[in-house]
Amino acid sequence: MLKKAVKVLPLILIVFATKQICAQTFLNGSFEINTSSACNYNLPNATFTSLMANSTAYGPQSQLDIMTNTCPYGTPQSGLWMVSLATNSGTSDAFTTMLSAHLVAGNTYVMSFYDRGDHNYPPGVPIQIGISTVAGAVGTNVYTAPAPANGPWTFRSFTFVAPNNGQHVSISTTGAPLWTFVDNFCLGGGCVPLPIELVDFSGHCNNDIVTLNWITATEKNNDYFTIEKSKDAFNFTEVGTVKGAGSSNTQLKYKFEDNDSRTDLRYYRIKQTDFDKTITYSQIITAEKCKPLFDFEFEVFPNPANDQLNISTSAFGTKLVIINLFGKIIYENNGDANETVIDVSQFESGIYFAQMISEGKTQSKKFVKN
Repeated sequence: MLKKAVKVLPLILIVFATKQICAQTFLNGSFEINTSSACNYNLPNATFTSLMANSTAYGPQSQLDIMTNTCPYGTPQSGLWMVSLATNSGTSDAFTTMLSAHLVAGNTYVMSFYDRGDHNYPPGVPIQIGISTVAGAVGTNVYTAPAPANGPWTFRSFTFVAPNNGQHVSISTTGAPLWTFVDNFCLGGGCVPLPIELVDFSGHCNNDIVTLNWITATEKNNDYFTIEKSKDAFNFTEVGTVKGAGSSNTQLKYKFEDNDSRTDLRYYRIKQTDFDKTITYSQIITAEKCKPLFDFEFEVFPNPANDQLNISTSAFGTKLVIINLFGKIIYENNGDANETVIDVSQFESGIYFAQMISEGKTQSKKFVKN
């Protein structure tokens, strides 16, 4: 059976040529300067502030996430780190990040950033940008983005007149009670430093060979692509390289074949390396072998869950395990029941993984406890 991967939607970058003041820059707009560990979720405001340089968290939700490229929620737009904000019951995560110098009230500026929604839990939540004279305060709103796409990164660029002499940019969400990821804030009209414009990345299986195809619209100083593969979307290994075109303004097509006869699901991503060794990552896609992976179905609902979680499976003789983000087993059950009802009212709010094991095969599904 032919299985097609989740496809990365076209990403179109637009540069606004607007005259502006360029004396200010973000001190940590890409979030690369931090002392976080991998996959640091649901951080209280004080913890986030202590870990992320030049930033101050202040939202009532107090659940900011600092994520790296090994977390199971996609890769940063570029670099190793990104930040995730949540909205829950009308309250939003929020933080300010600092500029190198004060804005000048009345002057016109261009700001840009990237956002995306969580591909597992659409829709994404619109990002709201403000200018503040003090750290850890919303200040005056200057922009509210559209709801972001779920999966691919979207480039946002907007022009605004500085409402005050603020040196802090506030970032919060507004809308549905779900997550939005942000990365690479920049001040100035030329803030599109991407070495390539990737408009498509997909994979498919044929005769036990996974063929990966990707298309670039433009390339700048692009040395080569590294194809990386993972069993779990956490730990990636290199499986091959493809030479880049250097610099190009025409659409180019690339292909790589991975000959791997095993039947389980594989995750793929592309690591792009510049001539100066700067690295950016594509989105993660999936490609499944031609043979079916599992002989049983496995469902988890409702998701998110409040007090009760239902697990259904078509298999008998299964083992059910629930683990938290740190790999700790929270629940374990052996039995032949097709339906299992679990009391999760005492679980802490957050993200968990339900694992169903049958005849040596394991399926894993993520769920959220409110």
